[in-house]
Amino acid sequence: MLNKLILNAFLSISLALSFTGAANATLISQDILFDSALDTVDEFEVIGNITISLDTIDNWGMVSVWESFTFYGYEADTSADLFSAFVDLDNISAGIESLDFDVTLFSSLSFSGFIDGYDPTAGFTYSFFDNADASLVTTGTLAFGNTTVVPTPATLVLFLTAVAGLAARRKNS
Repeated sequence: MLNKLILNAFLSISLALSFTGAANATLISQDILFDSALDTVDEFEVIGNITISLDTIDNWGMVSVWESFTFYGYEADTSADLFSAFVDLDNISAGIESLDFDVTLFSSLSFSGFIDGYDPTAGFTYSFFDNADASLVTTGTLAFGNTTVVPTPATLVLFLTAVAGLAARRKNS
């Protein structure tokens, strides 16, 4: 009986540890808020969302590629003239600290901007260009909205293994 219990415990641990390295991507998803320079009322609205993976982070907390980057409901192209996001490695639940980007949408629209999480009202930090006629569509201030940190799938596997172990133990008792 004790040997079977120990064998089941080692099997559960080895199963859980085999999944920990399989998909270990923590994702940070954050809303992008915009306040137009033409508005007389300071009111931010959600215009996009950025999702980055901590698998691509360097030792300084910089991420230079995105998982998902949307503006006005449309996904930005995967190439960018400029993209860098900084995350505090000691507090990833705080979200992205700063974001600097110059990206293209549909090869005819360009978005460029800078968001500083510590000072969201640091002047005009966003420009939206129409590349077809080289005109400026709008400009204004960007800020970060709600942050969502998606934990690693390995945490879920460890939790489910523990629950299965408790259920098996209760069944044997």
